[in-house]
Amino acid sequence: MARLRKKRDLDVDVDVGAFADIAFLLIIFFILTTSLVKTTGQEVSIPTAQTPPEKTKEEKTPTINLLSDKILFGEDEESMEEIEYPKLESILFSMDLTKEGIEASDRMVILEVGGDVKYERYYQVVTLISRAGGIVAMVEEAGE
Repeated sequence: MARLRKKRDLDVDVDVGAFADIAFLLIIFFILTTSLVKTTGQEVSIPTAQTPPEKTKEEKTPTINLLSDKILFGEDEESMEEIEYPKLESILFSMDLTKEGIEASDRMVILEVGGDVKYERYYQVVTLISRAGGIVAMVEEAGE
């Protein structure tokens, strides 16, 4: 009896070309979806209202007290009066803070901000002071 030979399976090579294509596509996908640029920003801390240091009688610095529902304006605590934004704008521009020869200390406007003021409202008043030529001065206690 003759032994029957089993056919030996030939070594079969697997086509890995498709795997290379898939790996290449995955690499492209991850390169395109990964953000390589760090986002830049600036942390902004809105100071809360503080009592300014005592002023001398001749020193009259305009003060804006910004609260969530109203704006108070005056040169000292006794003269503070509630005003609307358009009136504040006309007062600041009438002070003519951009004229030649005026010192930086005379251009100063003190801004006191309440803790519950929205950032948009705060930013609106700060830019108004800057557009009028004033320098924003904020009073903040140490340790805050």
